[in-house]
Amino acid sequence: MRSYDRDAVLNATIKGRKVAVIGYGSQGHAHALNLRDSGVKDVAVALRKGSQGVAKAEGEKLKVMEVAEAAKWADVMMMLTPDELHPRFIATTRAPHEEGRGTDVRAWPQHPLQPDRAARRSRRDDDRAQGPGHTVRAEYQRGAGVPV
Repeated sequence: MRSYDRDAVLNATIKGRKVAVIGYGSQGHAHALNLRDSGVKDVAVALRKGSQGVAKAEGEKLKVMEVAEAAKWADVMMMLTPDELHPRFIATTRAPHEEGRGTDVRAWPQHPLQPDRAARRSRRDDDRAQGPGHTVRAEYQRGAGVPV
């Protein structure tokens, strides 16, 4: 099901929350930069030590943390890693810090059937986003968006 502006609570804000974007590939870079450029002050990119994304994220002046550190720090976690890594990240990062946590967001950019399978392993209050990261970023930069 797609959502549009008419379906959203547009006065809800994420600007005062700490957001960790796990991953800095196609999806992670787009969402981290869009959040920052929209005025979210506390955005961090969570990456494994030695990841190629560290230099890229730091080059964009984004805060970079290791994944476990970000899981403790964040109010909202955006899991923007390859699909097959989601269960491992959930078990090792989110589960130990579950109590009192805010909403998590996951993205499935290229596999339209994957959300249905992964949703069965998700918490009911996780939000899900879908769309190629470079398109998400380009549409944001031109003042538009993509349906999710």
